[in-house]
Amino acid sequence: MVDGDLTAREAERVVWDAIVVGTGMGGGMLGYSLARSGRRVLFVEKGRSTLPGVPGIIRASMPELAEPLAGRSAEAYYDALARAGRSIDEVEDISGRFSRRFVPFLGSGTGGSSGLYGMVCERFFVRDFTPRQNFRDPGDSTVPDAWPISYDQLRPWYAAAEKQLGVRGQPDPLRPEANDVGLPAAPPFSADNQPLVEYLRGRGLHPYHLPMACDYTDGCSTCQGYLCHQSCKNDAARNCLLPAITEHGAHLLAECRAVRLEADGRQVRQVICESASGMLALKGKVVVLAAGALATPLLLLNSRSGDWPRGLANGSDLVGRNLMRHLIDLIEIWPQPDCKITAQNKEIGLNDFYFWEGEKYGTVQSFGSMLPIEVLSTGPGWRAKALRLMNPAVRWGYERFFNGGLVLASITEDLPYLGNCVLPSDRPILNGRQRLRLQYRLHASEIERRKVFMRQLKEVLQPFRKVTLRDGENNASVGHVCGTCRFGTDPKTSVLDPHNRAHEVDNLYVVDTSFFPSSTGLNPSLTVAANALRVAAHMNQVHFTS
Repeated sequence: MVDGDLTAREAERVVWDAIVVGTGMGGGMLGYSLARSGRRVLFVEKGRSTLPGVPGIIRASMPELAEPLAGRSAEAYYDALARAGRSIDEVEDISGRFSRRFVPFLGSGTGGSSGLYGMVCERFFVRDFTPRQNFRDPGDSTVPDAWPISYDQLRPWYAAAEKQLGVRGQPDPLRPEANDVGLPAAPPFSADNQPLVEYLRGRGLHPYHLPMACDYTDGCSTCQGYLCHQSCKNDAARNCLLPAITEHGAHLLAECRAVRLEADGRQVRQVICESASGMLALKGKVVVLAAGALATPLLLLNSRSGDWPRGLANGSDLVGRNLMRHLIDLIEIWPQPDCKITAQNKEIGLNDFYFWEGEKYGTVQSFGSMLPIEVLSTGPGWRAKALRLMNPAVRWGYERFFNGGLVLASITEDLPYLGNCVLPSDRPILNGRQRLRLQYRLHASEIERRKVFMRQLKEVLQPFRKVTLRDGENNASVGHVCGTCRFGTDPKTSVLDPHNRAHEVDNLYVVDTSFFPSSTGLNPSLTVAANALRVAAHMNQVHFTS
């Protein structure tokens, strides 16, 4: 259906100013900006609408907890995921000797992954925009000397995105440029986090309250991993897509998957989509891809033609390459011996090891509480079934040894490599679910820096009881995936130009995390939002003069 007064077939007869494929942070923010400027904008979203008033949506809890019996049937399980704003696509990891299939923990539906995110909206460091200098030995990485834009160029757009998303928090004491940001204050640290903050400060470190896109209404649980049931979480659906539709005349075509772009040598002519109404051929003056760093390159690779034998906009052969995903490891600590932490508590940021002794590592954040075992034991796969069969014993051990602590997440920056990539599947659609292949291997730089980072973090946390959950090797951890359509100044070494337009296609833009030439060591959401506003302003000047 189309949110608004158009049917899908009527949408097919309109020549839109901009067709935006994907409604996450990049697509939502750019589409909102264009619609506010008076442009005719159509959002195309493969997932379901989770906007207010839509029945059957799962909020306030992960679907594994809200509907645990759904996991006994694959059809019911994937339906529950879709109603919770979660992806049902299948990724085949072909990195090792044996392939492995999984459903990525990503958003799919209005707001994309921002509907599930932990609301951390943090600016990158100035030095993040000149990345290669931050690594002593980047090896055969393609990490560039510099991004094609600087922090100063993005600064006003950072401020605009922070305002649009209602970001609140403290300045990072290790960043002089953060002193003039002037964010509204966040609430005081919770009782669960305060003891750790005091301990870290006592060690001479510099914890601060993370900048969060959160309104902290009464009863706010800073929900992470599921759709907000109150009006606390400021995401792309609530703060961008909804006002674009209700206030500025944009339209949404939900449950509609873009399957290919039809283009000649310089222009996208049609966006071919699959929906409940059948196949659609949508026309727009400009086409913007914001389907995520896995789906966007896949769409381009699947748009092969006589003009584009290697895939659309892929003259460089870099579409899908240079995939990055961050190495995220969890450490659970018990700040007090008898603590029983159950709240999300995503509050603390710590960047003392971001740049340390001439090398770049990453950030540390409080992550909240450990996930309930139901999240692991619900689903159609054999692992979940095995956990259900052992449930009494497994539950006792899980609650005895893994529950009650405060979970910290270390985010180590990974570098881009040509061999780490997204590839089409030989069977792209299975039972209505999109499939793709992923190849990602750790290199010497990541292995060594992660080892040093974890060693330093464990030394800092030495007084506490702790459990380390090393998840950095797990290729199913794609929550911060990026880099697969990088931007740059040279068409031979990048897919997009500095304004995020495809070097070889005049009316094609990409504004999700695909454009990142380096992953940095921080959450990507705010930079995606700020850049989308920058690109929208450029498009208004170049493509729409009246």
